[in-house]
Formats: sequence, structure tokens, C-alpha cells
Amino acid sequence: MTTTVEDTTGFAAQAPEQIFRLLVESVADYAIFLLDPAGHVQSWNEGARRIKGYLAGEIIGEHFSRFYTPEDAQSGKPKRGLRAATVDGRWADEGWRVRKDGSRFWASVVITALRDPAGQLIGFAKVTRDLTERKRAEDERSALLVREQAARAAAEAALARLGAVEAVTEAALAHLALDDLLPEMLARIRDVLAVDTAVILLLDETEPDTLVARAAVGLEAEVERGVRVSLGYGFAGRVAAERRPLVLGDLDHTSVVNPLLREKGLGALLGVPLLVEGRVLGVLHVGTLHPHRFDAEDVDLVQLVADRVALAVEQQRLHAAAVAAEAQVRARDTFLSVAAHELRTPVTALKASAQLMQRQQERGVLDQARLDEHIARLNTAANRLAALTTDLLDVARLRTGQLPLALAPVNLAGLVGEMVARMRETLEGRRQVTLAVAEGVVPVVADAARLEQVLTNLLDNAAKYSPESSPIAVTVRPAAGGVQISVRDEGIGLPPGSTDLIFEPFGRAPNATARRLPGLGLGLYICRSIVTRHGGQLWAESAGDGRGTTFHVWLPAGATAPATPPEN
Repeated sequence: MTTTVEDTTGFAAQAPEQIFRLLVESVADYAIFLLDPAGHVQSWNEGARRIKGYLAGEIIGEHFSRFYTPEDAQSGKPKRGLRAATVDGRWADEGWRVRKDGSRFWASVVITALRDPAGQLIGFAKVTRDLTERKRAEDERSALLVREQAARAAAEAALARLGAVEAVTEAALAHLALDDLLPEMLARIRDVLAVDTAVILLLDETEPDTLVARAAVGLEAEVERGVRVSLGYGFAGRVAAERRPLVLGDLDHTSVVNPLLREKGLGALLGVPLLVEGRVLGVLHVGTLHPHRFDAEDVDLVQLVADRVALAVEQQRLHAAAVAAEAQVRARDTFLSVAAHELRTPVTALKASAQLMQRQQERGVLDQARLDEHIARLNTAANRLAALTTDLLDVARLRTGQLPLALAPVNLAGLVGEMVARMRETLEGRRQVTLAVAEGVVPVVADAARLEQVLTNLLDNAAKYSPESSPIAVTVRPAAGGVQISVRDEGIGLPPGSTDLIFEPFGRAPNATARRLPGLGLGLYICRSIVTRHGGQLWAESAGDGRGTTFHVWLPAGATAPATPPEN
């Protein structure tokens, strides 16, 4: 027979209500407690103490709204939760709750309505779980996702901006016409960066310590006025001197010396140097009319564009140097070819006259008349050879910058009068040469011998390219702070488009070439170079082929450089 021993110490010895209460009070991961119908705390377990920080004696009888943030409590969220649980049987929520020490935690809350067998509401069961760590992890993932999305968007935007700029900068490497390219590039930069102005300044080839505005959009007046900035001075000068980007978010008179920038009302500037192999070629700067904060991405983008611009400028410079060198070689070859051809003519004449004179002497037929004729031919050829040699020597000196000038005060009216008188003697009355000198003609500082060379050439040309019966008119008058000499003929004139050609080395008007009129094509080139060396100007005017030509020489009064040359 088996004897059964009753267990009087385990679960069997406890009432179910006691076991359940023991279970609830022992749970440490969940806050489980009861609320009366009005929301006051009626029980408290270990989990509630650990999560919310209150002891049972501190919180039982208090309203559960104490666990909510002040903003949620003021908005009535606790009451809405109880109403929802009353109507629907339960209410679930996630949100911030407040511990006893005031710290906040992310809670998952479920409120369940409790009813008696008759269906009467007797209170609520509230279960709260601390999900702060999960919330932190989710927030970190969300923040990471946002940062990734932002980074992706920024990268896509940067690629788009870079692509827009490269569409122009690639063209910069393919085309070398900077005056056409740079404004187009600046317009694209302004659109891509959403700025109001963009300017490129390049170092002056003749003054390497000075920047000159070369292209601009939004600040076109910089180019129109020929703005010049010294290295180290002002915004652009600092960028070039320090060879690094410079950002100004608040412009003032100490940081910007260019009055055009102040007149424009710029609020911010970003400038970067144009560098090629460590050499500064210039500066690119952009600006906004409102305060703006240029960031590192803006600086990098503008510097990238500046590097492309610098490369295009350098390629253009190298291309121009190559073209100039090639042109110089061609000019040299042309010079030697034309000079050899022109020198051959008087040399041939000299040789032929000498040989003929020798044969006539050997035959005993060289009388005085024939001797005089040969001597005249020899003199003519020798004079032409001397003139050609002088022209070639002057051209060589001009090309090397070694044409000397003996400057002294010169009375132009008197000098021109002497030249006209000499011309009349040469023509021996075959045509009329008139001279008109206006009042107020002042002396100039010049090389009298070189001015005689210029006037002789102009008078000779007037005689050579016009009929013997037509007059030559010479005038001297004050003009634009200096003195202007004009020589007019009624000869073959100049075809359209040739008024500049005739001043080029070996340049001759088509109608003169077609008529095989004598000349090397160096005289007017030499004359213009001499006048330019005096700070003056030489130009031609003609109504057209067969209508005569007027040459004008303008020289500054009492100076070697004009302040404002006359327009022609």
C-alpha cells in the first residue's frame, strides 16, 4: 500500500491569488501596476521600482500622470489613454516618460481596462517596458540613414555641379580664344554656385606685380574700366600674393579696396588663385549681394574651376607664343626675301652701268655726255641702295628696340615749313604744294631728324601715288593736347580695308601692287614706329580707290607720351 504525503510548503500551499501577486511583484523587466478608475496608482512591483525609480510608499495613491513629460501631461495625454482603454478595452503607446530623478526613458505602454463580472469598470492594469536602448539604436540607425541620404544627395549635387562646370572647362581646353571663353565660363560658374558676380583677373604681362580685370559677369564695369590691383593689396591682391583661397563673409573698407565691389553692395566674396606649376597667373573670385557663408565644398569647386581656367590661360599663352614665333620666322623669311629682291635691283643697275661704262671706255667712245649719263645712273642706283639699306637698318633696330631718339624741343611749324620748301625745290614747280599753319601750334619734345624722316616719307608717298598735276596739301594745327600734321594728296587712294595693311612691314595696298609702283613697303611701318616711340599716332584716311589719301601725324605737346590720343 502506497502512502501519499501532502506538500504543505510549495505552490500547493498558496492560494492562486497569492501566487499571481508574487509573480507580478517579482518581474523586474516590466513595470506592472494597477490604477483605480481615476488613474491613481494602487500597486507597485519590482520592475516599476527599477524602471521608474519610485518606492511603493512614494507612489501608491499618486496619479499616474506623474510619469508623463510636462508637455504630454498638459496636453491631456494620460486622460486620453484611460478613455481609449475604457472604450476599446486597451490602449498601447510608445513615447517619452519621466523617472523619479527627472531623467527620461523611451517606454512601451499598454493600459488594459479591468471590469467586474457585471461589466463595471473597477480600474486599469498598466504594463510599461523600458525601450530606451532600442530607441537609441533605432535613432542611431535613422540618423545614419539620414546622413547617408544627405551624403548621397550632396555627392549627387556635387557631381551635378562638377559636371556643369566641366562642360565649360572642357571647352576651355579645346578653344584658346580667352576673350570669348572666359565670360561664358564665368556665367556658368555664377549659375552653378548661385552667386551674383564672378570675375577673372590676370597678371599684366608688362607689369607682373599687377592684376588686370580680364572677364566678368555681374561686375562688367571692372573690365570696362580696366580695374588694376597690385599684388598684396585688397582682396584679389591678397589672394594672388598668398596663393591660397580667401573667404570674406562680411565685407568692409579694410578688406576690399576696389570701389566697384563696394558700389555693387557685395555681402560675401570667395577668391582663389589661378596657379600653374606653382606660378600665379591671376585670381578668380565670386560674390553674393547678400551675406553668405561659402563652405569648403564651394572653395573646392571654385578652386577646381580656377585650375582649369589657369590651364586654359597657360595653353593660350603658349599657343600665342608659338604663333608669334612662327609669325616671326615667316616675317624674317619674308623680310630676307623681299630685302634681297629689292637690293638686287639697284645693285644690278650699278653693275650694268659700270660694265657699260667700261666697254665704252675700252672702245674709246666714252665721251663727256655719256660719262655724265652713266654717273647720273650710278648716283640714282646708289641713292636707292642707300635708302633701302637705311630702311632695313631702321627695321632691324625697331625690332630689337634699339632705335635711338635724340629728344629736344622742336618747332613743328618751322620743321614742316622747311620740309615743304625742300619738296617744292625737288618738284621744280611741276605741282603745287601748299602749307597751312593754324594759330596755337606749340613745340613738341621730339627727335627732329626722325621727324624729318617721317615727313619726307609722307611727302614722297604723296608725290609718288598721285598725278604730277595734282596738288599736295599740308596742314599743321593744335589737336587734343598736341599738334597734328596732315598730308593730303589726290592720288590713287586706298581700297577699303587697307588703311591698316599699309603700316605693316612690307605691307602695300592692293592697287599699288597691281600698278607695280616702286617701293619696299617698309617706309610707313618705320614712320608709324617712330611716331609711336614719340608717344604719338600715325593713321591714314581715304574715301576709296582713286579718291586720294590723307595721312595724319599727332604728337603730344611738350611730352613724350600722350595723355589722351585723338580718336581716328
